[in-house]
Parts: sequence; C-alpha cells; structure tokens
Amino acid sequence: MTQPQFYAVAVLFSLIWSSAFVAGKVAMAELDPFTVLAARFCLSAALMLPLIRWQGAALLDRQTVRWGVLLGLLNNAVYLGLTFSALRTLRPEIVVVMVSCTPFLTTLFAALAGLERIEIARLVGIVLGFTGVVVMCGVASPGSAPPDPLGLVLAAGGTLAFAAGTVLFRGRAHGLAILPVNFWQSVTGAVVLAPVALASGGPWPVPAMPTVLALLYLAAVATIGGMALWLLLIRSRGAAKASACHLLNPVSGVVLSHLVLGTALRPTDFVGAAIIALGLALTLRPSRDPAVRRAGAPAE
Repeated sequence: MTQPQFYAVAVLFSLIWSSAFVAGKVAMAELDPFTVLAARFCLSAALMLPLIRWQGAALLDRQTVRWGVLLGLLNNAVYLGLTFSALRTLRPEIVVVMVSCTPFLTTLFAALAGLERIEIARLVGIVLGFTGVVVMCGVASPGSAPPDPLGLVLAAGGTLAFAAGTVLFRGRAHGLAILPVNFWQSVTGAVVLAPVALASGGPWPVPAMPTVLALLYLAAVATIGGMALWLLLIRSRGAAKASACHLLNPVSGVVLSHLVLGTALRPTDFVGAAIIALGLALTLRPSRDPAVRRAGAPAE
C-alpha cells in the first residue's frame, strides 16, 4: 500500500469508525448499550458467514478461531463493552479523549513486545495529536463537574484492551485472513455480551425503523467494513502507526455530527483539527531509519 493509499484508507476508516457513534446514538434511543452491541455482532456474524463461504476461506482453521476469539474478547467484548458502560456516567468527550490514548499505549506495548521501535518524531506527533483531541473535546473547560471515578476506570480498561488487541493482531494474527478473523470476533462479542444484555436490558420494544436501520449500519458498515479496514491498516503499517489514525476520530465525529445531527462548529474544532493534522503528519511519515523498518511495520 502506497503512502497516499494509506492516508485514504485511514480517512475512510476514521469516518466509518466515528459514524458508529452516531448510529449507536440512534439505536440507544430505544435499546440499552449491551443490547445494541449484542444485536450488532449477531447481525454482522450472520452477514459475514455467506461471504466467507463464497470466498472459500478457511473458517474453522485452528489459528483463525483462536486469535479471532481472543481479539473478539479484547476488541468487541471488553473494549466496546467497557467504553459503552463508561458513557453512562461520563461525558462522551471524556471517553473520546481516553480512547485517544490508544496510540500511546500501542506504541509502548509494541516496543515491549519487540515488534516496533519507538521514534522520537512519532512520540512528538502522538502528543501533538492528543493535544488537538483535548482542544476539540473541551475536557478542560471551566465549570465542568469532576468525572466519575468508576467511569474513568471503565474507559481506561477498555482503552487498554483495545491497545492490546491491536498489538496482538500485529504480532500473532498478522498473516490470517481478515474476514474469518472478523467473523470470530463478532461471534465472540455476541456470545459474551448477550447474557449481559439479557440481565440488564428488557423488556424490549418492537424497534422502530430508524433503530433497525442503525443496527444494520452498525453490523454491515461499522463492524464488517470498519474492522476490516482497521486490520488492514495494522497489516500495512504496523500497530503504532495504525493506532495513530484514531486521532482523526474527533475530527470525523465533529464533521459527521455537523452534517447529520446539525451540531454547530466551534473555533476550537478548527484549532484542534489543525493540531491533530500536524501530529499525524509527524506520526505517519515514512520511517527513514532502516533499523526501525526491520523492527516495525513493513517497508513503505
């Protein structure tokens, strides 16, 4: 994948990933978060199964099942389950900022695992990008109430799980077919979260058409398309650089909220977006150190 292609995939991934929050907000007007997640993963698994059969991909390969289930526990059950739970007591912008710590954790985990080396320019870019996220989200705005400690713990746990899943795919599941791995991720998320939904949700109303469309979008576009692009980014440029693409999510979220929900744009949105763009330019630039290339992502 060339550098321009990587940037294009990164932007598309960010738009799809961020759009899931808009669709999730529509669905959660009628359903609780765990029911939305369980239904999302059930639908996505059902949609992927005929595609995998059509491709003739190995669905029951032992390595595919093993790593798909483990990634499903980290990415779908723990990450999404904990961050959606955190949204019950935390403002969304705080959760966004905490999840935006993923590039820091991924870079650290990848270095500790011996998969990638830490470059100073990349760390500076991540710090700049995170600063832009904070500016856009306005977490430090005066007069805001102190965040709920339990919500912070839940969001932090979800972020840790997602960073671990990113490094795990880079290190152990790198050569596996993306669609079967994504299938087992969805199956695992549905199996783990369905009992939680049964215990915490219900009685469920007959969903209205906007809720049905939101669930279909979450399953087909966000889970199948978004996760496939995410795994492709990791495979193309390594865990740390792929994770840095999450710094784009606040920008994508603001744009989508403005276009879909009519949310007003603020001056801090433009300032934060400019800072994020500068940080990403440093983080995603091709490495000039041959040693880093050998230790990290594939050569660009």
